[in-house]
Amino acid sequence: MKRIVVVGGGISGLSAARQLLKNGHDVTVLESSERIGGKVFTSEFAGASIDTGPDAFLVRDPEMKELCDDLGLGDGLVAPQSGSAKIWVEGAMHRLPRNQFLGIPLDINELESLGLVSPEGIQAARADLTTGNNAPNHEESVGALIRRRLGDEVMDKLVGPLLGGINAGDPDNISLNAGVPYLSAAASHDESLIRSIQKFLHSSGRDPKAPVFLTHPEGLSKVIDALDTELKGRIVLNERVSSVVQEETKWVVKGEALYEADAVILSTPASISSEILAGTCNQVSELLSTIEYASMAFVLFAFPSRDIDPFDGSGFLVAKSEGLLTTACSWSSSKWSHLESSTKTYIRVSVGRIDDDRALQLQDNELTLHLLEELSLLVGIQAQPLESKVVRWPESFPQYGLGHAQKVEKIQSCLQHETPGVYVTGAAFNGLGLSACIRDGKNIARKVDNHLREINEMGQCE
Repeated sequence: MKRIVVVGGGISGLSAARQLLKNGHDVTVLESSERIGGKVFTSEFAGASIDTGPDAFLVRDPEMKELCDDLGLGDGLVAPQSGSAKIWVEGAMHRLPRNQFLGIPLDINELESLGLVSPEGIQAARADLTTGNNAPNHEESVGALIRRRLGDEVMDKLVGPLLGGINAGDPDNISLNAGVPYLSAAASHDESLIRSIQKFLHSSGRDPKAPVFLTHPEGLSKVIDALDTELKGRIVLNERVSSVVQEETKWVVKGEALYEADAVILSTPASISSEILAGTCNQVSELLSTIEYASMAFVLFAFPSRDIDPFDGSGFLVAKSEGLLTTACSWSSSKWSHLESSTKTYIRVSVGRIDDDRALQLQDNELTLHLLEELSLLVGIQAQPLESKVVRWPESFPQYGLGHAQKVEKIQSCLQHETPGVYVTGAAFNGLGLSACIRDGKNIARKVDNHLREINEMGQCE
């Protein structure tokens, strides 16, 4: 039995620890805060359980659903009851196309009927249907692809707000290959981008009637609680790690205490992993320090239902061009049946972009008052909330800039050659969603297994 230390108790680290424990290893998870789960955090608010990080997961990526099934939570998952969303652009609320992929319209006639895009913008988008030479011959950003193939309006009014609302990023600076691999795969064919995406979706075999998103009615922290139960006695909270150093054939993880290990997995934000590896693997430390992060905050509101008008849809996005603090708003009471109430309406507002930290500079009460003014403008709310709550996520959303995949490959190669037995995982490397993080954690666990097996075989040969 080998001893492995996992630094960081987010979903990636917990997934790696769980897999290694199932494989028969002695695993310890060190978490610097007073709880595990990272951005997966369910808050008790105004009589309801509301997620203040991700509030659902994509079904098309199987890992999160499989984990829920393994933990006995699969049968309790629920889908949104309202899939329609809107966008505020040019001073008005518009319905988003129902037939779209990551904001990319797949039916230009539908897009034209919505009045969201000008006739010139419709013409630019429609031109894609008859233009070949689609496949990029070099790495490009998401924004560059969309502007090249569908025009600036589709980018600025649809794709940009949608992707910006997900990870607070700027699509003009997000690597297509690393940041949105599904779109990259769809765009790889030398034909119309729209038709390429349609073929990609058709070939995926996904049931169009199946839900796109799922969640747990008691919040996604239920998944973390179940993982905590499986890892009971192996998690150390409030343990901040300062360094990882090699001593003879073992690794020593230094926190308040010392932890000896045959292998170490760093599942912390890239900046923290950079600090931990400084002096142990300087090249990797430097590379990790160059991964940029955005900050976001979520503001929860509970309004008296009698004092506000219902919203027709699951929520709305706000285009960057509008200059507002609000980036997105989830009308939770419409989106989720378990948050329906005859007396309270729950709303979750997102703020923060990679190039806009105005909201993050405000105190909680200032931010709350400012967003109430914006909600008045956007959806006509004049009522005072019964309760409000600000949850901040500083430097929590990694940005996959151009060259990101190459950087990750170099990090992994340097670790393998300079510090064998030390690994990194998390949202900063191979995908931002919950399923991507779970997948990366499990992949790292397999690499640890292979490494330890090789060491054991070498020892037997000697």
